Amino acid sequence: MEHLVTVYDGMKKVGHAGETVLLVNICVALAYALIQPWLPPPPSKEPVAPPVAVVPQSASESGKGNKSPKKQRAAPTVSKAQTKVAFTVSPDAGPDLKKALEYVTYAMEVTSGKNPADLIPIAVRYPLLQMWVQIKQLSQQQIGKGLGTEDETNMEGQKPMTRAQVAIEILALTNNGVMEFKEGPTVTDVVALMEAPVWSDKLIELQLWTRLALLAYEDKEHNQSIYCAKKSLTFELTGTQPKNKKFDSHRFMVEQEMLTYASIILGQSLMENMAGKNSIRRDAMSAFFNAARFGKNAKNYDLVILSVRHYWNASLPLVSSPIERELIKEPLKSILQCLATTSKADKEKQDNIPVQGGSKGIGTSAPSTQQSTEQRLGLDPAKTSQTQLIGAAVSKGGGDDLTLRAALYGVLFQSFADQGEYEDGLKAMDQAVNDMPRTKHRLLIYKHRVIVKAKLGRNVGMDIQKFKDESEEYVAHMWRKVALCSKEELDQLSCYQNAIEALNAPNTNWQKFDYLIEMGQWMYVNEFPLQDACDQLEWAADILLNMKFESLAKKEVKGKQKGKPRKGSGKGGAPRGGRKSPSEGGKTPEKNDQSDAESADINAADYIPVEKHITIGLLPNNTSLNVKDLCDVQQLDGLFRVHVLLAQVAGRQSPAFADYCLMAQAYVMGIWESALSASGPIIKELSKSGAFDKASSANKAKGKKPEKDVSVKEKPKRKGPPEALPTSHEEWAQYDVPDEVIEACKQEAIKGAGINNKTIPKPGLTYHYMDLLVSFLRDIGYNHLALPILAMMDFITRDILKSRALNTLVHLKSVEVCIELNMPTAALYHENLAGEPAIDEDELAKSREEMEVLKEKQLQVVKEEIRSKMNIDKEDGIELRAIDKLKVEKLKKNTVSGKTEASHLGKPLGKVEIRDVWTETAHALIKQGVYQPAREMLNEAHKNAQCFGDKETEARILYIFGLLSYHEAQFAQAINFCHEAQMTLEGDEMFWFDTAWLMIDATAADKSNRECHREARKMLIHALNVYTEVASERPNKESLTGYILARLEARLGSIQVKIALETYPTEADLVKPKVNEALISACTKMANGANKLLDLGYLRESVTIRTEHGGILWKLAQAYPDKDTKHSYYMQAMHIFRKAVHIAEEICENVQTLMPLQELRNHCLPVQRELVDAKLAMSDCMLDILRVYIDEERDKQLQEMRKGSVEKVLEEMISQSPDLSQEERDWIDLTKCIGEDVMSEVKSAHNLCNGIPNLKARALYNIGKALRLLAVHKNPNAPSLWELDEMNMLKMEEALLTEGETEEETDDTMDTTSKTYIKYSTAITTAKTQLENSHKYFLDASEILTQALNLALQHQFKDIAGLAALEIAECFGQFDPATTSMHLALYQSCQSAIYMEDLLMRAQQDPTCSQQAALLHQRALLLENDTTTNLSIGTMMKTINKKLEADWQALRRLVVLPNHLDIIRELPGDFNIVVMQHSPDKKYLYGAILDKPKTVPAAPEVSKKPDKKNMVPPLQSVTKARVVRIETSSRSISKLVEKFKAHKHEVMLLLLKAEYQRTAIAQRQKMLANLDDNSRKESEEPAEENTELEEDIENMEDDFKKLTGAMETYLKPISQQFYMAFRPATVTSQNTATIPEGKKDKKDLGPPEPVTETLIIMADPNLLEMPLEALSSFQSDTVVSLTRDFSLQMLYHRNYQDSQGKKRKKSRGEESNKKPAAKDDKNKPPSRIPGLRDASKKQAKFIPLDRNLPPNCHGVDTNNFRFMVDVNSDCAETEQDKPEELFNSLMNRYSQQFTTRWLGIMGSEYVPSVGEWELYLTESTSFLFYGMERFMDYIPPSKLVTLNIPECLMTFLFDMANTSQSFLTQSKRDVKKNASILTLEKPVETAALISLTGVKTIFTNQWHCALVENGTKLMDLMKDLLERGHTAGETARYLFVPFRRKPDDEDEEPVNDQPPENGGKDGETENGSQVEDKPEPEPESEAEPEPERGWYNMVCYGLPNLIVVQV
Repeated sequence: MEHLVTVYDGMKKVGHAGETVLLVNICVALAYALIQPWLPPPPSKEPVAPPVAVVPQSASESGKGNKSPKKQRAAPTVSKAQTKVAFTVSPDAGPDLKKALEYVTYAMEVTSGKNPADLIPIAVRYPLLQMWVQIKQLSQQQIGKGLGTEDETNMEGQKPMTRAQVAIEILALTNNGVMEFKEGPTVTDVVALMEAPVWSDKLIELQLWTRLALLAYEDKEHNQSIYCAKKSLTFELTGTQPKNKKFDSHRFMVEQEMLTYASIILGQSLMENMAGKNSIRRDAMSAFFNAARFGKNAKNYDLVILSVRHYWNASLPLVSSPIERELIKEPLKSILQCLATTSKADKEKQDNIPVQGGSKGIGTSAPSTQQSTEQRLGLDPAKTSQTQLIGAAVSKGGGDDLTLRAALYGVLFQSFADQGEYEDGLKAMDQAVNDMPRTKHRLLIYKHRVIVKAKLGRNVGMDIQKFKDESEEYVAHMWRKVALCSKEELDQLSCYQNAIEALNAPNTNWQKFDYLIEMGQWMYVNEFPLQDACDQLEWAADILLNMKFESLAKKEVKGKQKGKPRKGSGKGGAPRGGRKSPSEGGKTPEKNDQSDAESADINAADYIPVEKHITIGLLPNNTSLNVKDLCDVQQLDGLFRVHVLLAQVAGRQSPAFADYCLMAQAYVMGIWESALSASGPIIKELSKSGAFDKASSANKAKGKKPEKDVSVKEKPKRKGPPEALPTSHEEWAQYDVPDEVIEACKQEAIKGAGINNKTIPKPGLTYHYMDLLVSFLRDIGYNHLALPILAMMDFITRDILKSRALNTLVHLKSVEVCIELNMPTAALYHENLAGEPAIDEDELAKSREEMEVLKEKQLQVVKEEIRSKMNIDKEDGIELRAIDKLKVEKLKKNTVSGKTEASHLGKPLGKVEIRDVWTETAHALIKQGVYQPAREMLNEAHKNAQCFGDKETEARILYIFGLLSYHEAQFAQAINFCHEAQMTLEGDEMFWFDTAWLMIDATAADKSNRECHREARKMLIHALNVYTEVASERPNKESLTGYILARLEARLGSIQVKIALETYPTEADLVKPKVNEALISACTKMANGANKLLDLGYLRESVTIRTEHGGILWKLAQAYPDKDTKHSYYMQAMHIFRKAVHIAEEICENVQTLMPLQELRNHCLPVQRELVDAKLAMSDCMLDILRVYIDEERDKQLQEMRKGSVEKVLEEMISQSPDLSQEERDWIDLTKCIGEDVMSEVKSAHNLCNGIPNLKARALYNIGKALRLLAVHKNPNAPSLWELDEMNMLKMEEALLTEGETEEETDDTMDTTSKTYIKYSTAITTAKTQLENSHKYFLDASEILTQALNLALQHQFKDIAGLAALEIAECFGQFDPATTSMHLALYQSCQSAIYMEDLLMRAQQDPTCSQQAALLHQRALLLENDTTTNLSIGTMMKTINKKLEADWQALRRLVVLPNHLDIIRELPGDFNIVVMQHSPDKKYLYGAILDKPKTVPAAPEVSKKPDKKNMVPPLQSVTKARVVRIETSSRSISKLVEKFKAHKHEVMLLLLKAEYQRTAIAQRQKMLANLDDNSRKESEEPAEENTELEEDIENMEDDFKKLTGAMETYLKPISQQFYMAFRPATVTSQNTATIPEGKKDKKDLGPPEPVTETLIIMADPNLLEMPLEALSSFQSDTVVSLTRDFSLQMLYHRNYQDSQGKKRKKSRGEESNKKPAAKDDKNKPPSRIPGLRDASKKQAKFIPLDRNLPPNCHGVDTNNFRFMVDVNSDCAETEQDKPEELFNSLMNRYSQQFTTRWLGIMGSEYVPSVGEWELYLTESTSFLFYGMERFMDYIPPSKLVTLNIPECLMTFLFDMANTSQSFLTQSKRDVKKNASILTLEKPVETAALISLTGVKTIFTNQWHCALVENGTKLMDLMKDLLERGHTAGETARYLFVPFRRKPDDEDEEPVNDQPPENGGKDGETENGSQVEDKPEPEPESEAEPEPERGWYNMVCYGLPNLIVVQV
């Protein structure tokens, strides 16, 4: 220093002679030497916490050291908000600082620019300025605003650059704790100062901008930092080399270093300011990448590795995504190339230059570069300590650069693997091996090279040797990876064996356990023998069983000798304290679920390795080990999973399948016992310490919402302590783990006995296997054992997986199981816990957020690729439409999933995927009938699966979409979904079977396609062929493929049966050889399928198929008339039924013997119900056999009775023992004790019906029927109960006479001791005993059948109720006609309700057309398999039934009331109801007249005084109850009905022909009208074609008479009874006795009052097709009202609903009834019918109608008539009887009293819409349709049945008329309809559907008619109803007998005239007085005309007592 001082002094004195640079350097050196002792100490070098990118304000900073070593700060500062460490300069430093300031000031003055010769470069002057600012701060001196210049406004020379440099130094030193410069410049000011000058030295400008960027970054001014860094990076393009000068390599190196620092600072600022935006993160990564590139140019390894660390930290959250790896693949290549290049240069440099710590700072050209680069730039080396991709760890502090390089190579390899570019990946790994030094870091590279070589099928032997020094776990892990990546099966097998053999230490038992399970799965999938696969799994189970834990070791006897392991498999170590340690076989990190699957893309070839004998397994340590001895939950969990896998691999055909399932369930119970028993003491300790209170308060403090917390639920009342184990199935069904137990399981003290994350390390896998076990148990019938497993699944999903959605799914499955077990209370409990089925908002938001993030990533990849190709720096301008869609799809296909699992590993189950949960939840909801929430879940899950490329889940979703479409009757949509699912994923065998099965179901159920069953048969045949090939290729899956083939074959047989029965529906067709052959072939297929299923262990499926098979054979037996053939089919059917029952009994016994019967008594198992169903099906067949046997025996008995004594003696003498065939002997054996057998079976079935009303009612019915048949069989009398009125009295008299003569002849010689006497007396005694037994049977039968009837009516089992009522009627017969007739009416009501319900279902085939249709379809699906599912007791079924009955008349009218036997009392007394109904098999026709007691005046009593005038005589009852049964056949009635249908069709054709001829004649006449008279006469010819038409009409009349004659013959035995009941009564002396004495004089009696009858015909649909009104028995004069109806229940509903409505007025004069009516009218909503208000104004012009309402009649308001007339205007112009004209004339005729306010639409106005049809029907009291074709063609049946129109009392349908135009239009419409809809448009079906809407009375045609006929009927009918005031029944009667209608000339004046002054009470016909005053013409005096066909066309359904009135 002394020498420098001398030099300085000399130069100052003599001058520096132009050596200004030397002078400046000497001054700087002297100043630094003087201030060096007084500089503050450097900041601490301790690593700091990484900055938080999201919240930069609170982020930690690294030490802010001075970038000049001369001017370092005293202490590091964390942030501006932190306190600064003050540094005080010693007073002794004053002289030195003063002297140093003198040196620096002098140099500054010399170089200030006053002397241009002394100007020096700014780069040389910069250290001088730095030193000057440093000395000023140490001297506590402020710097003026000039910033080192005299004038701050002077911008000449170097002054602007000087001010900028001084400002940067002031900014750098401001916060170092020495002194803070007052009014120091801010970063913004410094930026302005930097931009002001024009820099002469670009390198200095670059350095200053970089320095300023760093300062701004340290001050958290990121915007300025980014700006400054970008200003620095602009020098990348321009460079800093002076122009026209030689290239300076050193200058270039410094330039690249500065660019490196600027890029790093830019990246750090972006990272701290990105706020979670990945686009900013990618900009930062780009900056770090550029920094590495600049570092490479600078040949500075330290800078490159520093940039790489930052790049790694920035990309760390993204490298786990395949898309992000694809994005950084190219940058990684460049980065690794930079590292390889600079590392070699650095190594060479280190060989020549001594190693120095740290790296150069920013000011490399100045002496301020001695601080660590990481400390100067604030980098975070700690971030490189983690990796999420390959498991390699970079040591903290970032010093292990090789580890980081290895990690980068791993990411690069994975990016190649994502795209399947394994060759490129291998090249990269080879390059990595060459670049990396020979350290352990290369093991990761070797690992990837091994994987890629295995993928490519190359030898990995040399590479695997690199791991020989690693641990056993790692070596085994590598062998497993090779196995997963190998292509050849032999290589895979060898690798698995090596992996297992490598694990010999005891602490690797858990890993060995996992590998053995995986190897077993691999062997099963790759078609190895099943036993070999099972051996691996059993070996894994043995390993777990040999492992010992603390609690188990305490129970063992000390000193017991331990077993030795075999095959290198170690047994568990000795028990130690606490939880098992790794050396004891503790668990290792999971490697089977997620972490190791990134490169497991295996496509195993179908190659079977050479068989090799391998000894596997190990000897058990404790042969007496019990499940209860196992207490470690992890051990039990592993054993549970192994046994479920064993059950899955072994298959249902294995005898051990059920044992495996039961063992797995036992291990789950062991988990419960262990956890609950261990939690008891802990709960007590926690309760003492108050831990529960603290936990509850902590939960409250967290602010958790109760509805979001899964654990918050309404818990059932608990019995006993919290740790008590449930003891019954009912308790398990509602078991909820107490919070105390959950909290105890979380404690460390519970160790391995608790249920937590440690003991169940794979909760997702455990849940999967538990779900699988539940399905297995339910399949084999052990549904009750699934309850504890479901409770465990609830625990796992709620406390371990913490998934609300998955927990809801568990509760939904619990609902299914509880309903199957008939536990409605428990099912309701789980429904409440599951809550409303809907998607949680938080889960939905999270799912959509994940999808948006992924889409953004996919878009970013494409943008980055486009940007790299087009050299675009900004990506903001690229829009989505410009993106290559194919590229996006490719990325989705290849890189979204990220990894592909090996086929034997299945889907990874580590994380709960919400799309999987939604999918399974939707499936569960669909099975329970909840469709809309299921659709919403499937939609969201499908979007998620498509977005993430999850093909497996997507295919599953598409299949469930198809299932949902099938449930909604969208069959074509269901088939399309299944096709799409199959195209999406190849899937396994069951996936294809499920989709194919659904397609077959949908095809067969599509009734709109007439060839549906044939198409389904084709699909089945194709599926059978395909699966036959699959079964031959996969022998290892024989159980599965055999099951599929058996199901398909059996279904094919079922479809063939349906095809045959559809083509040949009658019984007569079944006996045809072609049909019989087809049915037998189908039965053979079903038998083969059932046998295969039985052999494969699918017992329950076999029972179902056998039951169906037996039903077909039973149907054949019923159809065959031949006795021997019938017996043969009956025996075959019984053989099949007995086999089915035997299998079902075996299943039920296996299930019930496992548990005490007491525990199973309170609920009903599905297998139990299936057994009952099979027994009842068999009992039905046995009852039919018993009936046939009784009939045959009765025929034999009658034949024996008809034989004489001589004939009998002769037969006894010559008869021989019959030579019976084997079939005959079998039949005798079968029928020998058939009665006892059927009673035994039915009683057994009844005892098994625990709480199932349907099965119980069926069982009671079968018992009652069996008892009735036995009663008939025991009855010794030949005549049956139905032949009392037809007994041949003559034969009885002859028999009595013969017996009398015999007695007279033998009376004298008869000896009581003789054999004859003893014989006859014994026979008489036997007959009496048999008769008594028969009566007892009848009594028991009637009692039991009554119970069955009451139970069936209570639960609306209409089929059972009807059959039970029929059996009761059979019990009473003609002995009690009143009771019998009422039960026949009940049977008819039930059959009618079933018929109408079928019509309703056919009308509502499409569930999407209305809510009613949807609910009906939903209910039908829930009841489809009710025997197994028991969904009829579920909440959904109750809700549906309640909704249907509350909202629609149709469903209310289908209800059969339980008091049906008494409802006739509520009907009017003048109703006479006739019942005609066939039996179900149509073998009998029943006829009855219901017993409606009528009262007639009785003779006065003697005690009463006869002189009282107003005395009311007492009444006596008269009954007309009659009942009769005749034998018939289904063939007879079918043939008769077909004849009537053919006749109706011929009538239509004839009328159409007549219409064409009439139209042609009219057109010809119109043409001739234009000619002259002569030409017209010449053109006119005799119309010969009319003669042919008239002949056809006459022939048609003759055919009608023949048909009515055939009908009369068919119904004659019944109609005779009706004729006797309704014939006219004669006045006798007994009649006169009832007349009061005061009127017995002839003068007072007058003419006798005629006896009138109101007759209502109740008939079945087959009989309603006929004109029953034409029967001769109904032509009596006493019948004045004749209507028909479907059943007594329907008639009651019509009458009862009207009585419940608003009471109508009986007289217009009653003022008390007017006011309430007015009030009601005000409350009504305004009508939507246009013109109603105008029509109401015409009320003033009305002529009042004073018509008294007779008793028991209902009035129809004439003001509310609505009509539709010829709405399509199909009538031709030449038509004479146009509907509009006739109707207008009708309106004009009755306009003054009736039709003024009638409203409607005519075709001339416009064509009404369906909505207008509904409107006019709804807002009317009567509706009239007068038009063409069928009424149901105008309003669809699906719309009609949804209407509720009980206020519409009458409906008139004047339809079925044809014109040429209407026929053409109708034909076009009918082509578009299916056959089912067309049948609904027939007359009977139309009347039934209209009845369901609530209409009381319906007038409709039965067949087609001409327009003129409709017009005549319209005028006559309206005249009777309106003008004459007849009731509906009387009006209908006059239609049938028009000759009895009163002629017009006998009527009073027309109603249009003014009424008489007396108000019309004496003169009008409406009140009926005129009819009574004027005598009727005697019908006997005139010959009745012959009936005509047109009379009986229009019939009346419903109430006959409706009268048109004014209201």
